[in-house]
Amino acid sequence: MTLAMAVSVLLYGAIAYYLIQIGKVGPAVLDAQIYPLVKYGALGISIMGILSMGFLAGRMCGAPQGVEAEGNRAPQKLFLRTILMSVGAELPVLLGMILVFLGHQIYDYVPFAAISLAGFAFAFPKKQHWSSQLGIDL
Repeated sequence: MTLAMAVSVLLYGAIAYYLIQIGKVGPAVLDAQIYPLVKYGALGISIMGILSMGFLAGRMCGAPQGVEAEGNRAPQKLFLRTILMSVGAELPVLLGMILVFLGHQIYDYVPFAAISLAGFAFAFPKKQHWSSQLGIDL
């Protein structure tokens, strides 16, 4: 699921590039003075979104610590953590797409895509998380 969402980041960029190149979007709404402020603000919000969803996932699911008691092993915690982290990683893509369509600067989507892909890399559970939550040695 996480890998499919990461691939969609690249697909979104390709779609935005195609739509702007063929002229199927309206005129640029942001002018040259306000565009950098919106761009760097959106980048900051993107990073904060990923970090806050990571914090929230850690609070809600608890960090996996070794093998717990038999009744407390819950793969649902691992699944919920992955979903929350993926939601945080999707935020930069959405902000990047909005910025591309408002400013028509297609190459400014690249930093948002990179931040999003990094977020998806952190969202994917490590092998030790799988082992501790499932109670098996992989």
